[in-house]
Amino acid sequence: LKSKPIMAGLNYFLTHGARGGEGDGLLGEKRDVKVWLGWLELRAHGDVEAIETPIGFIPKYEDLVELFAGIGKEYPQELYEQQFAFYVDNIIARIDLQEEAYGKEENIPTRLFEVYAEQRKGLEALKAKYGSVVSVEQLVEAARDS
Repeated sequence: LKSKPIMAGLNYFLTHGARGGEGDGLLGEKRDVKVWLGWLELRAHGDVEAIETPIGFIPKYEDLVELFAGIGKEYPQELYEQQFAFYVDNIIARIDLQEEAYGKEENIPTRLFEVYAEQRKGLEALKAKYGSVVSVEQLVEAARDS
């Protein structure tokens, strides 16, 4: 594609327990959506950089700190790490589900399955190097080394 559309996958329902913490409370709150949408807008217009990963791009911490300040909220580094660490096995399982579902449909472009294969390969390389949970710092290192 000459002009790639900006697309996003967001998970507003990350819990402390699912991210190495305790309890089933959400990591974020409703008003955080303003930050995520604000970052997406900035990214779409090329106003912020991002960290490249096998499944797309994630925000840089310093950009989110600024956006959270705009809604009167602190954004600790620890929360950023929890929200953006890659739980590789979970991501691969999601890709498997999507491949299975789309594989049953007619007229799905083969490119979709090629992208899934590319993502899986990148995720498996991350897992081989860093383990099943990959920190943001490790994602940055992997992007720099690629």
